[in-house]
Amino acid sequence: MSSVLLVGDDGSRTSADMGTGACIARTIRFRNALISHGFDVSVCSPREGKAGVSEVRGFLARGLFDCIVAISPFPAEAVIGADPELPLWIDMNGMHPAEHQLESNPDGRSGERMLRILSLENMLLSRGDAFSTPSGRQTYAVCGELLLLGRNISSDNSQLMVFPIPHCSNEVENFSSEPDEVIRIISTGSFNLWFDEVMLFNALEQAMDYNSSIHFEAAGGKVPSSPEKYDYFCEMVAASRFRDRFLLHGWVSTEELNKIYSRASIATYTDIISPETLLGARTRVLDWVSRGIPVVCTEGAEISEDIRRHNLGVVVPSGDSESLANAFIALAEDSALAESVKHSQKEWCETIGSSSHVFVPLIRWCNDPARLAGGILGTPTVPPMNSFQYLKRLFVELSRSKGRGYAIKRLLRRIFRSLK
Repeated sequence: MSSVLLVGDDGSRTSADMGTGACIARTIRFRNALISHGFDVSVCSPREGKAGVSEVRGFLARGLFDCIVAISPFPAEAVIGADPELPLWIDMNGMHPAEHQLESNPDGRSGERMLRILSLENMLLSRGDAFSTPSGRQTYAVCGELLLLGRNISSDNSQLMVFPIPHCSNEVENFSSEPDEVIRIISTGSFNLWFDEVMLFNALEQAMDYNSSIHFEAAGGKVPSSPEKYDYFCEMVAASRFRDRFLLHGWVSTEELNKIYSRASIATYTDIISPETLLGARTRVLDWVSRGIPVVCTEGAEISEDIRRHNLGVVVPSGDSESLANAFIALAEDSALAESVKHSQKEWCETIGSSSHVFVPLIRWCNDPARLAGGILGTPTVPPMNSFQYLKRLFVELSRSKGRGYAIKRLLRRIFRSLK
């Protein structure tokens, strides 16, 4: 059986409130799937930059590995910086250029950040021997990117493969519920750039106005990329006449999160319409479905189609607070509907949503990993990071957005750092 170096984020160095929750959850799912199929797995959670490269090299020096599986762009960047000769599977966990489009930083450096992420994206796509994504839609997007780079895509080990490894259950034991007269609607995870906090708040107020037993609990919330989202939600709650029925925990321990799951009646997320929503995944949903908590969400993300198709919850139009409120009320007042959803969730978790079903492509590749010959024939969208052409484009962008003097200072600092 192959020995696998899994490079990602197992939560030993970071936490979900740092914006790394999706990478942590993804790394743990991949680790569990590999171990359950008998692989010898070592997990490396590298820092970003040169320090992370050194950490990956240290792992490679200490062990005999048959292949590397890298989760998310920055851990994968550390692997490529270490320049191993081993076959490399890269999980493109999220379409990061789409996420960056949603940023509204007033510092004038959004162009610089986009150059950085595009350079990283090109680096990963140029080096990986196999790829996966957390949605089928993103698989198509990655295939398009690879074709523009001139890389061959096929369905056998002689050429490049891209696999969707989408939504699967956590295979956790169901927690015993703590029923009472309260209907608890929960939200767990980040209030990130594509989260519609206004729609959620308006729907909760409408539902609370109609049914006095409805309460709301939020675990998680603020992350560095979008602190204003959670802050604004808290402001709306503070001004609400139902503020005593909102319980905002912030980020909590795993033990406390499990208690929140155990008393939840409904779980919800709300998305704005955006390219990230179209291509992305909603990892938190898997925690809910695995524990038999009916989901109410907006359409847009691929997982919402699975929720609707397999009766894992109720899906409503994006931006429609009234429909969201009505869905809350329906699940709160119709026990037969709620039980039907829970039954469907259990069936899904045991069949097409099971880890053993979803991870088949990864297991097959790790049993017979292979390096691919040949380079790229196309032209990357931006030059390699810190190359002369990259620095030239960066200088032009910073001069445009921040002025020529600022651009010169930034480039000089970058050059000096790279020489250390």
